[in-house]
Amino acid sequence: MPGERRQARIAAMQALCQWDVQHDVRAETLCDFFEQFGAVPAATSYATELVNGFWKNAEFVDGRIEDAVERWSFERISTVERNLMRVAVVELVGCDVPPRVILDEAIEIAQEFGGKESPRFVNGVLDRILQTLPKAEENDG
Repeated sequence: MPGERRQARIAAMQALCQWDVQHDVRAETLCDFFEQFGAVPAATSYATELVNGFWKNAEFVDGRIEDAVERWSFERISTVERNLMRVAVVELVGCDVPPRVILDEAIEIAQEFGGKESPRFVNGVLDRILQTLPKAEENDG
């Protein structure tokens, strides 16, 4: 269900925002976070998959984002935008969700949780990343 996937993306983004501040990657901490978040089980499962996907490939994911950002340092990206893009990149490289759906969802979540320019910034960065992925053409159907 789209509602569950959206809830999972938001939960994963917020869990990664918390990780950015606390740097605590223990499974118990993540379970506690999702329990407090109140997501339905399917959303919690997908959110956990997304967060673990980031942790396993953090250097790769952050490298993609850093390479795609023009005239902006990675450290200056807001916590919300950075973690939203992390979730989206994990989906782009590891899920069977069509890339345009991933980008559209990221833009909508950026509208809800980011600043005024967040949707445009997130769209631009993710679009650049999408153009560099070999599987992008295969999955965009």
